[in-house]
Amino acid sequence: MDAADAALLAASGLTTGAINAVAGGGSLVSFPALLATGLSPLSANVTNLVATLPGYVSAAATSRDELVGQRTRLRTLAAAAAAGAVVGTTLLLVGPQDLFASLAPWLVLLACALLALQPFVARWVSTAHAHPAPRKLVISVGVASIYGGYFGAGLGIVLLAALGLTLEETLQRLNAVKQVLSLTVAIVSAVAVALFGPVAWLSALIVGAGTLVGGRVGVGVARRLPDPVLRAAVITLGVVVAIALLL
Repeated sequence: MDAADAALLAASGLTTGAINAVAGGGSLVSFPALLATGLSPLSANVTNLVATLPGYVSAAATSRDELVGQRTRLRTLAAAAAAGAVVGTTLLLVGPQDLFASLAPWLVLLACALLALQPFVARWVSTAHAHPAPRKLVISVGVASIYGGYFGAGLGIVLLAALGLTLEETLQRLNAVKQVLSLTVAIVSAVAVALFGPVAWLSALIVGAGTLVGGRVGVGVARRLPDPVLRAAVITLGVVVAIALLL
């Protein structure tokens, strides 16, 4: 790895941490950056699963105030998220690398679509009424976490939609739950790929350090950017990467 690659990965980690804490979808920055350094799609994906973990830790730590009174709920949902992550990561590791390489561009495009829909999801969540269907929520979180364990980009947006359809809470409290569930999926996936996946450890270390800082102090920078500009830039990058992977 040369200095240019290291600088690219550090900058992408900082940006990814900030975006994940603010809106979700930050892996659409770090995943292409890892690809740009020469990693295969599978190696870039498993490295990204490890590298984004510190950012989720810092983002969840800053959400402690909004998590007050939600401990019981978190236990149940975190268990569902962990189970889904186990399934998704297992599918990633035991499936053929060629399969993931063929799916990668479509997964990136799906994540782009989820990020594009994020404003509508946020508006939907902020006006959602309570639905007495906790079992449906547990199932939804589990299914979403299968996707998160397999790829991960856009997971937070899916989780936020599932929470908002079921719970009568403020957007801030729902976002705090989303941070913890994303962290749960990240921990399970990171442990599994660290043991059995082709992780590029130096790349993971550099991106991870960036996401840790981004999750802490980069949020303030990201919030100064107009949401449509930030979202459009990330979506454009994702579409370019998807087209490159398809070609």
